[in-house]
Amino acid sequence: MNENLPVLTEEQQLKLLNEWNNRPDNPPSLVELVKLAFDRNDLDGRSKEGKAVKEFLASRSIKPRKSHEYQAKGLKELDNDQKEYISNNCHTMTGLEMAKILFKNENLTNLSQETRSVLEYMKVIPSNIKFNNTENEEVANGVYKPPRSEERIIAKINKYVLDGIDKTKITHAQKREINALIGYMNTHRFIHQINIYDNEPDRELFESSFIRYTYNKADLTQEEVDQYIVLCTEVLISSNIQQTINTLQNQIDMSIEADGKIPMALVEASNTARKEYNDCVNRQQKLNNDLKVKRSERLSKQVKETASVINLVQMWKEEESRAKLLKMAEMRKQVVEKEIDRLSTMDEIKCKILGISKDEILNG
Repeated sequence: MNENLPVLTEEQQLKLLNEWNNRPDNPPSLVELVKLAFDRNDLDGRSKEGKAVKEFLASRSIKPRKSHEYQAKGLKELDNDQKEYISNNCHTMTGLEMAKILFKNENLTNLSQETRSVLEYMKVIPSNIKFNNTENEEVANGVYKPPRSEERIIAKINKYVLDGIDKTKITHAQKREINALIGYMNTHRFIHQINIYDNEPDRELFESSFIRYTYNKADLTQEEVDQYIVLCTEVLISSNIQQTINTLQNQIDMSIEADGKIPMALVEASNTARKEYNDCVNRQQKLNNDLKVKRSERLSKQVKETASVINLVQMWKEEESRAKLLKMAEMRKQVVEKEIDRLSTMDEIKCKILGISKDEILNG
């Protein structure tokens, strides 16, 4: 233990343990425990007293939440009338819709305490009478936090991509792609878009689509990243429309079985949904093709520019080589000239090559 930290008395230790054990459904935060132990409101987890409390709790394998950490509220107790209403309407309504009616609050979301209470009770209702969309009402766990480390992003890639990345054989190119993907997923646009979805399956579909589209593209521009985000949004929209079509078709089938007739309202709604689905799929295909063409053209241009640079370098090397050969020839000529000058001063040699001038020897 750090000698600079205050030592907790047995009374303080007992007080902390009692408070922790007496609140299993709503555990106290670290700040609450620090204030309780020292009876001072000006202390927090960063003070010496707070560190002493944290160290003591750690010795007991207790990890209190920090004051800024979100803690979801517990579930509300539903009365018999509310439970009966849910049982009678869960085959045609979502948990959110019923929560808004039962608690008379149109501002509720899937994250609200009231909605989660309704969804929790719906788990005990037989699945064959629930609304078809119930399985997609799984509440997202707070704010989405994108991966920032190679380990986390590789785990996500391997989760969504068959034969993704072998951790033991990562190439330099894959490392570039991994770092690029981390950058894409930490942009404000991506985080804002994925946090719009307040249930986990929608977030997972959006995230998986984005990773599958971009995990092996380290050269995307910011504009292209934004377009891939739009493409993933379209994927999610088409999925939701498909669920709507399935729900409408089930209702049509039930109407046929009941009285042999199909309500025109259901037929029109189904046709409209199918048209919206087809339009959405066409938008996806067009956007995906545009992105492929744009990237292909950019890469082709880069290849041409690289080839031009290589050609210039080759030409420069050839010119440099030619200059060296000319220089060597000139040097050899100078050496021969010096040797001739030396020999021309010797009387014996003069006699042997009488009649031949220096210029004739050098230039033929």
